[in-house]
Amino acid sequence: MVRAVLFDLDGTLVNTLPDLTYITNMTLRDLGFPERSREEVRMFVGNGVKKLITRALPEGITLTKDIFDLMQANYLKYQNRLSTVYDGIPTLLSDLHDLGVRNAISTNKPHAAAVEVTRKYFGDLIDYTQGQVEGIPVKPAPDSCELILQKLQVKKEEALYVGDSDTDIETAKNLGIPAVSCTWGFRDEDFLREHGAKIFVRRPEQILDIVRYF
Repeated sequence: MVRAVLFDLDGTLVNTLPDLTYITNMTLRDLGFPERSREEVRMFVGNGVKKLITRALPEGITLTKDIFDLMQANYLKYQNRLSTVYDGIPTLLSDLHDLGVRNAISTNKPHAAAVEVTRKYFGDLIDYTQGQVEGIPVKPAPDSCELILQKLQVKKEEALYVGDSDTDIETAKNLGIPAVSCTWGFRDEDFLREHGAKIFVRRPEQILDIVRYF
């Protein structure tokens, strides 16, 4: 029986791509570098802010502490201005609670930013949020998910992981739980399939059927 669903955040629950593109390009402009297209940024995200700005920098430019600090400052200041919750997500989270299922978020977004997003968009529909903090390896390492399950007092055998990227597929694999890949996020179905996705959902409410099946 499924007692907890662990969700990725960006591209799974919330469409943050407009904000991520804006913040990345603001940082690049501040540094005097060329901007990136939204499509480029879409493929850069998934492994945390440090990886995002590293991938966005021009070839031959090495990430420094000053660049990373600038990116983080812009991130914390300008996030949540253009982001929107995907249709059907609040209803899904409420319906899962009605079934007695706990909802949690495991994200490579900085922890303070992740908590802010959770509070703004979902309130008490999310039982626990774990973002990136020093000392906990980022996904696809399973550490953040293991911490969540400990907090919720849920066994691995009672959990599912829902995400939109290859990183999420690998996270679930490393944790040893089923990966559910949503097709409305930052990676398309063909990409996900090429990276090992087996279970797909094209609408949020389909997650309820999967929870009941397992």
